[in-house]
Amino acid sequence: MSKTPKKKASASSLVASSPGHSPKKEASSLVGASESPVESKKSLISLWPEWNDTDVNAEKWDAPKTPKDSKLFDDPEGKVELPSSLRIHTWKRPSEFILKKIPVVVENADTFDLTSANEHLFSSELMRWIISECHILWKVCNTREDKVVSTETVPTLWKPWEHIYSLCKAGKDHMPLYNTYGKYVIKLYWLGSWRKITVDDMLPFDKDNNLLLPATTNQSELWPMLLAKGILKVASTDTPVSGSGREFGEFTIIHCLTGWIPEMIPLKSWYTGKIWDFLRDNVAQFQLEEESSEEKITITDSNVNNVQSKSPKSRATGSVPQIVVCASYQPLHLMEKRTSMLTRMADSSESLRQYGLSQLFSHPVLLTCTRDCPLVAPPKTPPLPQWKLIRPRKQTNITDEPKEPPVQKPEQFIEVSSPFINFKLMTMSAHDMEHGGLKKRMYNSNLTSFSEMEDTEDEHIQNDNIQNSTNTLQTNENTQVPAEDKKKDNSIANEGVESTAAPDKETDRKDKEKVQTGKESSAGLLQSQDALASNKPLLLKTWVDLHNFTKCFQTLLIFHKPNMYPHQFKTSHFTNSISSRLSAAALSYTVASTHSVAALPKQSDLTGNIHTQSADGKGTYFLFADNLLSTEIVIGFSALVHWGESVEERKESSTRPGSLTAKPFSWKSIISKLPVVQIQTTACKAVLLSLPPGRHVLQVHTNASLAVHLHLCSKFPFVFGDEETVMPYLDKESLRFCEQAVTIVRALGCVISCFSDPEELPLTTKELEKAHGMGIKQQRVFSEAVYHMFFSALGRKLTSEELFAVQTLTGDPSPHGSNEKLLEARSDETPEGWTGRQATDKEMQAAIVLQAGWKGYLVREILTAARPGTKENVIVAKTLQEMWASVESDVEKHAVSLLRHMVTNGEGIAELYPCREDECNRITFTDYSVPVPETTNSWILIFREVFRVSKNMLLVPKMFSPIPVCILHVINNDTLEKIPRVFNNVEPYMYTPNKGGYTFVAEAHTGDVPVIGGKWRMRLIGSREPLPLLARGAPCNDFSVKELKGYYIPNQKNIICRHVVKVSSDHKATVQCQTSKSDVYIKLSILDHEKEVASCQGKGHVIIPVYCFLASNGSSVAQAEARQDQGSLTAEERVTGAGGGKEGNDQHPTDTLFHKYYIQAEVLQESWPLDEALSSFIQKLRDEERNEMRVFGDILDGTSMPVGTDQQNREGQKSTPKSTHKAKEKEKDKDKLALKSSSIMDLNLDVSKPHWTLRVVSDQSEAGNIEVKKDTERLEEIRAMKLAWESAEPGRAVKAHQSRLRYLKVLEERAESKGPADTGTQPQSKQSGEFTKKADKKDIDYTPYIRKSLPQPRLKNEEVEEEQRRERSEKFQSFRLIWDNILEQRKQEKTARKEMMKRQMETCIGFQDTMDAYRQKMLEAREAFQSCILKEQPRKKMEEKPMETVEQVETESKTTVVQQSGRKNEGKRK
Repeated sequence: MSKTPKKKASASSLVASSPGHSPKKEASSLVGASESPVESKKSLISLWPEWNDTDVNAEKWDAPKTPKDSKLFDDPEGKVELPSSLRIHTWKRPSEFILKKIPVVVENADTFDLTSANEHLFSSELMRWIISECHILWKVCNTREDKVVSTETVPTLWKPWEHIYSLCKAGKDHMPLYNTYGKYVIKLYWLGSWRKITVDDMLPFDKDNNLLLPATTNQSELWPMLLAKGILKVASTDTPVSGSGREFGEFTIIHCLTGWIPEMIPLKSWYTGKIWDFLRDNVAQFQLEEESSEEKITITDSNVNNVQSKSPKSRATGSVPQIVVCASYQPLHLMEKRTSMLTRMADSSESLRQYGLSQLFSHPVLLTCTRDCPLVAPPKTPPLPQWKLIRPRKQTNITDEPKEPPVQKPEQFIEVSSPFINFKLMTMSAHDMEHGGLKKRMYNSNLTSFSEMEDTEDEHIQNDNIQNSTNTLQTNENTQVPAEDKKKDNSIANEGVESTAAPDKETDRKDKEKVQTGKESSAGLLQSQDALASNKPLLLKTWVDLHNFTKCFQTLLIFHKPNMYPHQFKTSHFTNSISSRLSAAALSYTVASTHSVAALPKQSDLTGNIHTQSADGKGTYFLFADNLLSTEIVIGFSALVHWGESVEERKESSTRPGSLTAKPFSWKSIISKLPVVQIQTTACKAVLLSLPPGRHVLQVHTNASLAVHLHLCSKFPFVFGDEETVMPYLDKESLRFCEQAVTIVRALGCVISCFSDPEELPLTTKELEKAHGMGIKQQRVFSEAVYHMFFSALGRKLTSEELFAVQTLTGDPSPHGSNEKLLEARSDETPEGWTGRQATDKEMQAAIVLQAGWKGYLVREILTAARPGTKENVIVAKTLQEMWASVESDVEKHAVSLLRHMVTNGEGIAELYPCREDECNRITFTDYSVPVPETTNSWILIFREVFRVSKNMLLVPKMFSPIPVCILHVINNDTLEKIPRVFNNVEPYMYTPNKGGYTFVAEAHTGDVPVIGGKWRMRLIGSREPLPLLARGAPCNDFSVKELKGYYIPNQKNIICRHVVKVSSDHKATVQCQTSKSDVYIKLSILDHEKEVASCQGKGHVIIPVYCFLASNGSSVAQAEARQDQGSLTAEERVTGAGGGKEGNDQHPTDTLFHKYYIQAEVLQESWPLDEALSSFIQKLRDEERNEMRVFGDILDGTSMPVGTDQQNREGQKSTPKSTHKAKEKEKDKDKLALKSSSIMDLNLDVSKPHWTLRVVSDQSEAGNIEVKKDTERLEEIRAMKLAWESAEPGRAVKAHQSRLRYLKVLEERAESKGPADTGTQPQSKQSGEFTKKADKKDIDYTPYIRKSLPQPRLKNEEVEEEQRRERSEKFQSFRLIWDNILEQRKQEKTARKEMMKRQMETCIGFQDTMDAYRQKMLEAREAFQSCILKEQPRKKMEEKPMETVEQVETESKTTVVQQSGRKNEGKRK
């Protein structure tokens, strides 16, 4: 006996599984080496693998053979987390507490009872749900008499122990065995698939040695504990809502055990009618059996429950998908602060108590039946004798006031099944009567502060016993209750039923009788407890009034069985955050095995599609449904929001629930519509999506922190997936469109078949008019559509007889008038005499007369042929029959073409049919793909193609790019306008035909990450075919990039760079500019003769997507060169005129055949400030620029003496060649200067300094046709001017340099002559460099004030006057615009000033109010102080009066004493 305690102590351990609970110090020494505290806190290491029978069959169930590992199996995931309401004291193995018998997993395979032996667990909400849902599932699947819940002909047997595997093979009807090693495998459904969950046999106990897991009455059975451990593991992935007071969130045990999809519907009192209709349609209905009169006599009140159990009959049919309906209510939450919720909880608690349920024991209940009739058929009224039927008297009741007839409440009851009905009564009675009488008992719950549990416990117990335990007491035939008590109980039960169905005035009296009868029958009840415990059913039943049903329960649980739906779809999505927590092997195994998610029974009509996304897949899907009837789709959504955290970590971290949103979507619109489905859950939840008839496309967006699983089920076909999966189905016509088209064609076929029948033809004609529903104005479109249908069905041009037959059928003499191709085919050749000749008025009138006569003749022929019985009618009917045979070969195809032609060419015809709503979801698309080049640049051009639009059409381009930042531009080549974009996406736009087409340009920003490659794809989406076509055969992205770089040098005009563009032929190019600072506002412009022809603005990056540079011809180039030789504007003046483009155009008239392009980038709003640390670097760049302008720099630096005149004359002679030779030398000097300046910028560019990059992109095949170089025209003009001066006066540069040096020397001497007195001041010119800097700052630019003149006089003619008038009007208009802007700005400033004054007044008033309040407080304090002083003054006066009397007495006494002493002195003197 002494060894047993030691064994228990060595194998058990003490842990604290709930917060705030710590083990005792004595118990801490009992922790074994195999179960350390660190090991008990292990978190989950990987996702549970999906179920595989092969892996389970290969599982090793015994311990390793090595002596080191001889200990028992421990769960590698650590101890199971129990609810906080259960305090764990120790953990034990089965062999430690089952001593008398050998532990077994299953002993009784017929039934089980999880309520009798688990009373100490009912304080935990999660344990109550586990027990209740296990009982519900057993009743639904294993009870043959309850076919009202299961509509299958053969019930599906479910055994809870079949989820446990140990020492057995995976298969049907397997039996797990007890494993001494302690290793068990549990099969549970989680996150869309059956999972393999491994547990050990360590079981928790509290300090009273009570098992803290569910157990049956047979303590040696282990399956409830093992199954509960697996369920607790899955439940630990759920998170309750903070502040709800619940132990779990939306986790359901039935979903975990069966895979049924749970739908949760909140119950509201204002939806009572809809709830009743739903329950009547989906739950069995109670019906009274028709019995003979003899059988009715034998029915007594004691067998009401027998009638109740036998009479229900199912209303559902086999075609309806099977569902299980439950209801649940939540526990009381004392921390609730909302008064409305407290009132609702009080009403719910009171209503639940009436039906034997308790708010303390919240759990789900099963809804098994509905009833709208009495439980017992009312007796028939006895027949009246014949003499009473003769002149029956009218019974009149005389009352003071008119009496309203009583409103009878309809009988609407729902049968509820639960294992906890009357549980509170029976447990209290059995427990308290053992101690000699009824006692007050406090339950371990959140409601310990309620006084009614102490004061009125006995009354509620007996009332609940009398009213709600009728079914429990009477279904047990072996209960030993005295006959008298039984009769009393039965009579009370009947009275309870009648009072519930129709309350009357004697309710209070009957209640008192019930209470008294309950007290008398308590003894018999207590005697029968043992019999009830042994033979009671798993689920007890009671009827709940519909009015109280919404008060008692808050949620309706509907479990959908997926195997009853023929169309299913599953998909799983794991985010990157869970990949970082899991090992690579575990994640790869999970993702690879997700295709076996659906462990569903295979059926012939099951079309389940299973899809799994990668770890970095998107959470956006699309749902497509097209049906002629209403479509219902069950959307099951599972979310994994946390994994592996402890309880403390879970409380500290704020976990957001997973969310699913589904809303209508259309690729042809950017308007976002309201969602039709919204789900938020931390476990699994479903929603029934009901769609009206027609075609629907929904965008489904899912979001969860770790993982998401979607399971869709429906009786009708649907398509679910990404865009690639759904969009091909949208190219077809909708089912409603096809149905409408076939209806019209069938009606047209009936007209053709009855075309010669005078009786049937009017009826079929009316049916045809009713089918197409068009008016007289739209009849022409229908006639054209019929002609087009026959034309396409025959595949050839109609003969004259066939054309006449069609005209007779439609009643229109010209059904093909709008078909241009057919008109061209019918048009005859023009006679030779009429070529190039216009008809006279008489000829026109004659033609009109002939046409009118021919049309009248044709109309008469048509009317004659349309009349049945005529010879022409027979010929036309025969022709139509022959033509109709070709249409009947493919009716649906030709019907669709008929209706499509009507909708396309007829205005408002689509609005006549219900299929108009499906047009927004009909699209057609074409993909264009190009390879992404591998490059290290931060910006690349991917796609640039021109598309031709043949007619007005709505288009939406959509990109699929491997580069995250990719932007698409669409430009109208005629107007150079951009199609509007929304959030970097081109919005749906109605494209119209134009000459140049539309250019689609795609650019990508790669940043610092190099591009590896891939495929870029653009999908062009339209409403119908044909879509726009490429200007060339196939897209090509072989581009040539001219890249120019340089440092940014601040200047007065804020110009970043300026380059000249020359093209040898018309050339299309893309221009892009980028700055090293990302927040710089840039304006990129293309100028033609200083006139802005294209521009664009951006921040840090700007692009002109496409511009066509036009080439100049030879004559215009020669004229331009001659004009430059004669004289032209300086570069500085051109830049000044480039801002508006008006001055440059006025002063430099451009030839339309000559183009001179500039690319110019400017800084806007002074948004590129430079640090002071860069001032030396900027000054160095400016010095280099200044050195470029020096022509004789080498000569002046090398010598200070004048150069010989002969040498200068020779240089002058060399510098004055002929004009053509001079132009060539100018070009060479210009090229050298441009190359020199560009080489300075490009070589050794420091990226840490402020710099810019200009790129000009063109096709590789046309790269040689364009030349881009720096604009050095100003430097060239200065250089030419200095050379001209030197040639006119040789030695001028040297003389000027020497005079400048002499002047500087004089300035230095003057500064030195002042002496050391001015030591505090610096000389103004110590060096030439400093002097030049100051001189440059003092220079004033007088060019704006000098009147400009043209190089050559120009005759003022009408064109010049018109041009000047236009320029003046533009100036006036610009001035007016500026003036309006100024006035608007002044108005805004005035409004701002008023607002500021108003705020100042309000502030002042506030200050005054505050001062008044403080002043009032001071006055009140002063008055209070003054009142206190005034109150004390009378008291002080009263006190002063006695003091005055005392002083008077003292003074008088002193005077008397003085007088007496004086008298004595006088006496002595005497």
